[in-house]
Amino acid sequence: MPRPPIRLTQFGLINAYLVPETDGLTLIDAGLSGMDRRVNRAAARLGLPLRRVALTHAHSDHVGAIDTLMARWPGLELLVGAADQPLLAEQGVAAPPTRLLRGGDRVGSLTVIDTPGHSPGHVAYLDERDGTLYSGDTFVNVPGLRVASVLNAIFPLPTFGTHDPAATTRSARTLLNVPARVLATGHGSAMRDPQDAMRRAVRDAESGRMPGAVTRTVSGWIGRLTGMTTRAAVAGKTLAAHPDSQT
Repeated sequence: MPRPPIRLTQFGLINAYLVPETDGLTLIDAGLSGMDRRVNRAAARLGLPLRRVALTHAHSDHVGAIDTLMARWPGLELLVGAADQPLLAEQGVAAPPTRLLRGGDRVGSLTVIDTPGHSPGHVAYLDERDGTLYSGDTFVNVPGLRVASVLNAIFPLPTFGTHDPAATTRSARTLLNVPARVLATGHGSAMRDPQDAMRRAVRDAESGRMPGAVTRTVSGWIGRLTGMTTRAAVAGKTLAAHPDSQT
């Protein structure tokens, strides 16, 4: 049986994960400001040093604690998908990346998988030791599992932040080929034996089905309140990744 991912969460919604390695810990994503306190407490509890931060992507809810962690852990590596490098500076991250990642690269026990779409350089990580797939925001597990390109009124923000909905769904389909035994998403709880749920989510995203009126209305309110408006929120158009979808 795979071990449960070491999940660190803020507000029950924003996840980072610690992955033990022979030389210490890899942190996957860095949450919002304040995530460093959770990371440092967990590292102390595990008795292992933090060696690297490996980002799935460089959006604000995944990079907030980077600079604080870099100051706390001298020599800490910062790894990000190559096409997301410009986003780090845009988000106000002072630390430069120490390594740019591409599909097939290795990060300790993790294999890097290119999953562009939610951001230009979005990547996922597969831990081949236990089959845990860290999928970032390609999939969202709030309130249930869906592709980030599919609008949901309960938690629409990942859809609002999606750079290219069609590419996101293509990347989600690519992840169906990964032998995942556990799916650890950027938002929501980890899922064991996720393949059936992943397939259903991809089929739903590929259907191009329009969201209902309630979803459009509630998402529009949330979009205006947060400033994360998109054509899906304002004009009521779906961000589900139909082949002709545009951001």
